[in-house]
Amino acid sequence: MPERNGLRITYLIDPDPRGSMGLGGTTGGGGISYGSYIDAIDYRTGEVVWRHENDGSSGLLSTAGGLLFSGDGQNLVAYEAATGKPLWHSRIGATGNAPETYLLDGKQYVLATGGDQLFAFVLNQ
Repeated sequence: MPERNGLRITYLIDPDPRGSMGLGGTTGGGGISYGSYIDAIDYRTGEVVWRHENDGSSGLLSTAGGLLFSGDGQNLVAYEAATGKPLWHSRIGATGNAPETYLLDGKQYVLATGGDQLFAFVLNQ
């Protein structure tokens, strides 16, 4: 599961002169980030089994074959789902969406976006 740690404070700087029309006015504030991670949690105990720091995960894809795919900023990364061991990565650019998978002519593909491009990878059989 993705984990994002941070805090933010927002406050009203200048109220809207039109009153209570649903317009709040001008807001300001600031925030701090304590990092983003991918966590594998044992559903029976609630314990974290493994954890990897992740620079802005775009979403996760898990396969029946025990793989977990995620973007970590500029890379598409494949992990062994049970142990969290990194198995493979490809520098495709900024990942914006969760990877997807599909089957075509008996081969399984992983589809991912990187920057303004679309990448398809064939999984080894």
